[in-house]
Amino acid sequence: MAEVKQFKQDQLQLSSTMSSLEVLRMNLTNNLTGKSKKVGFSASVTSSSSSWYSGTLVFPSIITNEGNGYNPSNGIFTAPTAGMYVFFVNVQSYNSNNIYVDIVLNGSTKVRTMAGSSSLDYYDAGPNMVVLTIQKGDTVWVRHYRGSGYYTDGPLTTFSGFLL
Repeated sequence: MAEVKQFKQDQLQLSSTMSSLEVLRMNLTNNLTGKSKKVGFSASVTSSSSSWYSGTLVFPSIITNEGNGYNPSNGIFTAPTAGMYVFFVNVQSYNSNNIYVDIVLNGSTKVRTMAGSSSLDYYDAGPNMVVLTIQKGDTVWVRHYRGSGYYTDGPLTTFSGFLL
């Protein structure tokens, strides 16, 4: 009887060890394939501009930058791993200005948003979001399309993205 009990305990221990090894194998596989890598960022502008009218909108204030894919110096996100990503931009118009911006993947516009104001409506918000399948090294940024200016009072004009 004692031998049977010992045999069952040995089986449980072996089973537990096998389960631990399987979890370790899965973690190593995910790390090698990049599946478990966390990637996400949020950034905002640090001051308003009534006259911005061209180029890349740079968001120098980092809220979070897991995976270090976003560059606050040039406003460009470079994918550290391939996968499906979600990107979100919110642009706040400056006073009664109209502003249009694009979320751009490798130079190609994917979505556009606008914040437009009228004589009765000031500091309008223009949000948009896109889901993109991208490769490691692809770049995503926010580019001016038309209009001028953006506003911030805290983190109102923002750019964010994350790996699904």
